[in-house]
This record gives sequence, structure tokens and C-alpha cells, in this order.
Amino acid sequence: MNKLFWKKVLIIGVPVALQNLINTFVNVIDTFMIGSLGEEYVSAIGLASKVFFVLNLLVFGIVSGCSVLLSQYFGKKDDENLNKTFGFLVSMSLGASIIFFIFSVAMPNVLMRIFTNSDTLIEIGAPYLRIVGISYIFTSLSLASTGLFRSVNKTRAPMIFTLISVLINVFFNFCFIYGKLGMPELKGDGAALATVIARFVEFGCMIIYMLFFRKNINLSFRQMILIDKNTVKKTLRFAIPVIINEFGWGLGTTMYSVIYGHMSDDVVAAMTIASALQDLVYALLFGVSTACAVIVGNQLGANQLDEAKKTAKTLVIAGIILSAILGGVLILLIRPYLNLYKTTDIVSTYITRVCIVYAVTMPFRTFNLINIVGILRSGGDTVFCMLMELGSLWLFGIPMGCLGAFGLHLEITWVFLMLESEQFLKAIIGTIRYKQYKWVKNLVMN
Repeated sequence: MNKLFWKKVLIIGVPVALQNLINTFVNVIDTFMIGSLGEEYVSAIGLASKVFFVLNLLVFGIVSGCSVLLSQYFGKKDDENLNKTFGFLVSMSLGASIIFFIFSVAMPNVLMRIFTNSDTLIEIGAPYLRIVGISYIFTSLSLASTGLFRSVNKTRAPMIFTLISVLINVFFNFCFIYGKLGMPELKGDGAALATVIARFVEFGCMIIYMLFFRKNINLSFRQMILIDKNTVKKTLRFAIPVIINEFGWGLGTTMYSVIYGHMSDDVVAAMTIASALQDLVYALLFGVSTACAVIVGNQLGANQLDEAKKTAKTLVIAGIILSAILGGVLILLIRPYLNLYKTTDIVSTYITRVCIVYAVTMPFRTFNLINIVGILRSGGDTVFCMLMELGSLWLFGIPMGCLGAFGLHLEITWVFLMLESEQFLKAIIGTIRYKQYKWVKNLVMN
């Protein structure tokens, strides 16, 4: 691959990586600022946030499914169908967020009880969930817009808007959690209110950008609202398996939190704090997977099939090498990261051990991310991805975790390793599928 190729990878991948890093960094800051209120607040709000985690994955599934076509339509230079597909994407994302908004505002206690049987955690988490649910609508529409921007190689604007949102979030966290600058001291509820304000501003930036700069990406609002049967049928053909995949994966991963929540409060606190650091490092790898998805999708849409195969292979290797380096960085960050929190010795021990396991297994997780999100889906191999991900998670990973936690009563380090074992299985199956090259398809050829 020449310098032009790597330049394109950096132009697409770096803003995406930074955007994910910024988003994850604000989660670290949130956890740190809430952590000053005590471990119970960290645990409660960490569990409450799992509702958004599921919604985020559902919307990510919708965005990913539609992006399969958006990238290829952009490669083909078919602006009309690109606009129609984006319009349908917005409609589906909005519909999903409204459902989650209603449940979070109307019955937060019921949702919290799914994750924990601790009355203390429910008492703290339910009010937070009721407030933060308002942000779901703004966030889902921002994610849909980001999906479009990335598909047409416009990744810098979403990164800037996310940075603005993060700065606002941190500022209002400071004001509302601690009651600074004349604001009321709302503690956990203050963190939720800050999130609502920040997500609203991010959504507003997206709208302004599309209104005033839409010609840069050939947007037509008239075409967006004229969704025909062919657009719906073609989009759903690829989107539904991805939506089921991400939603099912989100529910499955949420089951991990249910397992943690029924082990002990120490385990919940440890996993909440550890996941913030893990996600901070792992966020950088999303840039590689997104660059792969966009470039491979564009090449397939332009009927450059051999180039797409070369791109996929190159970025898989690059991603695995990068993940190994980041795994080492993660291990080095554990001790200074722990110094930010006031935790018990047992919680600190759990965090250290879990992060080491995560670092060692990260290359497998990275390959699965790039292979599924960046390669197989780009060629429309969405049904196989769905079966592989959900099968390995629900039929292998979750049963292994339940066995370790409730059957063998193992310590969290071993339970986490048993849960991670599904990544090994998925990597084996995914490698076989990748080498079959069934994903090398032009989906938008007339």
C-alpha cells in the first residue's frame, strides 16, 4: 500500500479514533467525578448507564446496517439513493430512542432491578436514569448523522462536535454534582442533567452543520423524506441482521453486568472502574475498524474488488499490531489510574487483574471488531455476522460466565476470563469466513 492509502486511513481513522477516545474519556471523567461521592454512586450510575449501552448498540446496529449501503452509494456517486437511505436511517434511530426514553422515564426502578437487587443502588440509580433518558433522543440522532458523515469521508466535523459536547459535559458535571458556581448540589442526578445538556448541544451542532454545509456532502432534504419501497426493502435486507446482531450483542453484554451485579457490590465497583480504563484504550482501535469499513465499502461500491481485499488484509494486520501495543500501554496505566480513586484493597486487586486479562486478550477482540464491522459487513455478509456473534455470545460466553460465577463460585478474574473466551471462538470462525471472500461484493451495481 502506498502513502496515499495510509493518508486516507489516517484522515478517516484518526478523527474517528479521537472522537471515540473523547467519548470514552468523558466516561472516565464522569466515573472519577462521581467516584468522589463513594463506591455506591459509581456502582449505581454504572448500572443505570447499561440502559443507554443497550440503546447505543441498537442504534449502532441501525447505523452500521445502513452504512453498508451509504458507503457503497458514495463510492458509486449515487447521491439520490444515499439521501433516501440516510432519511430511513434517521427514522429508525429516532423510533428506537423514543422507546428507550419512555421506559427510562416511566419505570426506572423496574429497569434498575434487572441489573441489581440492592435497594441502595436502585435508590441512587433510578432518579439518574429518569433524567438521563431525555438525552437518548438527541444522542441517537447525532449517532445517525455521524454514520452518514463517516460514510462520505467527513469524519472531522463529528469529532469537533463531540469535543464541544465533552467540554460542556465536564463543566456542568462540576456545577451540578458538587453545587458549584451557584448551581444546586444534585450529586448523581447532576451528572445526568449535565449529560442531557451536552447531548443537546452536540445534536444542535450536527443540525447546524447539515443546514449550512450540506452541499459539501450533497445532502438533499427533499430526497431524504421521499423514502420509497425499494429503499426500505434494500436497506432492511442488510440492516435487520445488523440491528438484531447489535441489539442481541448489547443484551448479551448487559447480561455480563447482571452477572457482576449478582456477585457482589465490590465486583460491580471494580468492573465499572476497570471498564472505563479498558474502553479508553480500546476506543483508539475503532478508528481502524471504521477506516476499514469506509474504504472497503467505497471500493466495493466502485467495483474495485481486488483493492478491497488488499485493504482488508492490510488493516487487519495493522489493527492487531496496534492492539498489542495498546495492551501494553493499558497494563502500564493500571497503577496511576487506580491512584485516582478511593477504593478498598479488594476492589483495586480486582481492577488490576481484570485489566491484565483484558490487555492479553485484546488482539483477539480487535481482530473480531475489524473483521465483522470493517470487512464482512461492508460486503453485505450481515446474516453470517449475526449468527456468529450471537451464537458465540449466548451459547458459549454467557453460559461460561454463569458457570464460573454461580456454579463454580470463582473469583471475578476467572469469571471475566471465561466470559472473554467467546472472543477466541469468534476469532476462529471469523478467520475461516474472511478467507472464503464471500464478502467481496458490489451491493449497489444496477
